[in-house]
Amino acid sequence: MQRNITAQLICVHAALAMAVLMGVALLLAGWVPPPSPAMSALETAQMYTGGGNKIRFAALLMMLGATLFWPFAVAISIQMKRIEGPVSQPLAGVQMACATGTVMAIIIPSALWLVCAFRPERSAEVVQALNDLSWMFFIGAVPPALIQVLVVGLCALYRQGAEEVFPRWYGFFCLWTATGFVGGETVGFFHTGPFAWNGIFAFWMAAVFFFGWILVTWWVVMHAIRSPAAETSGAVSL
Repeated sequence: MQRNITAQLICVHAALAMAVLMGVALLLAGWVPPPSPAMSALETAQMYTGGGNKIRFAALLMMLGATLFWPFAVAISIQMKRIEGPVSQPLAGVQMACATGTVMAIIIPSALWLVCAFRPERSAEVVQALNDLSWMFFIGAVPPALIQVLVVGLCALYRQGAEEVFPRWYGFFCLWTATGFVGGETVGFFHTGPFAWNGIFAFWMAAVFFFGWILVTWWVVMHAIRSPAAETSGAVSL
C-alpha cells in the first residue's frame, strides 16, 4: 500500500499548531484558568462586555485550533490501520469518530462564546446560561476524548504481526492518560473547589493530560510515519 509520507507529516504536525492556537486563545481571553462558575449573572455579562473583541478573536482561534485536530486524527488512524491490517480496521474507525466528537466539544463552546460577546445588551441571565453551556461542553464533554485515547492505547498494545508501529509503552501511556480526563465529568456538580470547571482536577489536570497526550502522540506518530517499515511499504514523498 502506498503512503504519502509528506502529506502524513503535514497532518501530524497539525497537532502542534492546534496546541499553540488553543493556548493563545485561552491566554488572549484571560481564561487561564477559566472564569469561575460561581460568578453572578451580572459578573458574567460584564466579562463579555469588557472583553468583547478579545473573546471574539479567542473564539475564532479556538475554532481553527479544534479543526486542526482532524488531520492529526487522520495521521493517527493511518498508523492504526497498519496495526489492524488491511481487512478489518474497527479501532481506526472508532478513533476518527471520537475525534469528531472532541472537535465539536471545542467548536460548539467557541461558537457560544461568540454569541455571548456578539450582543452585550442581552440580559445577564441569558448570557450566564450560554456561558454555563459553553463551559459544560468545553470541560465536561469528556467521553469522546476518553474513548479516543483508550482506543489508541488498545491498538498500540495489539500487534497482529511482527512489525511494531507504536511502541508498547505508548499503549500503557494512553491508558494512563485517560484517567486524567475523568475530572471533567464533575463540572455539573460543583461551583467552586477542585472539581469545578476552573479547578485543579476538572481543568488543570485534564489540560495537562490532554495536551501532554497530544505532544507524546505527535512524537510517536511522526516516528511511525518516518520508520523504515513505512518507507519500504511503497511510500511516496512529495
